[in-house]
Amino acid sequence: MMTKDKLRQLKGDERLGQMRESEYLGAEDIDDGVEPVLTIAGLWNGTVTLQRGKENKDVLSFAEERVHGIMQVRPLIVNSTNRKTLRKLFGDAKASTLVGKQIQLYVDHNVRDPQDGGLTDGIRIRPYKPRVQKQEPPPVCTDCGQEITPAMGKDARWLAAYTAKNYGVSLCAACAQKRKDAAVAAEMQREQESAAEAQQIQPPEYETGALNMEADGEEVL
Repeated sequence: MMTKDKLRQLKGDERLGQMRESEYLGAEDIDDGVEPVLTIAGLWNGTVTLQRGKENKDVLSFAEERVHGIMQVRPLIVNSTNRKTLRKLFGDAKASTLVGKQIQLYVDHNVRDPQDGGLTDGIRIRPYKPRVQKQEPPPVCTDCGQEITPAMGKDARWLAAYTAKNYGVSLCAACAQKRKDAAVAAEMQREQESAAEAQQIQPPEYETGALNMEADGEEVL
């Protein structure tokens, strides 16, 4: 695609809306089918800038910077529906009560758009406390022995599974790149050696001519 703008092509599981620029969390930030669990770090109130103008809003900030299903965790503007859910979950909506609590988010596809009255996607808080799941140990890189960390927009477990499929072992992004570079270098070396061998075994022209002359005669040794 020809353009003067600086663009990067999305590939694989990367999707539209995932790289959007915004100060606040939106439905587009959450991967399809994922219900991320976040820990409330602080409660805020003030004037925020929205598409329809500036409004006074309550905002939640979170302890996590990145979780499964959200590439970049941002503060969440709290609407009346989610405020009621928080009160129902924890008894009240005081900072002393909510800070440190975990909530589970999901995308509701039937939220009423205040601008045009139509239906749109919105973030909702599940009306129950997140179920504590047994955490599996983080995957470890076979080559360097370090814990595999998220990279290139993928979480650690995705990288571990992808590299295991392509390299036979689980690798971090850096070690996978080293293996890829080494494989490319080895292939180039093989091609150079093959080309050199081909030049060495090609007979000189006079030898070829002599063989042809003998072949044209009545007797061939």
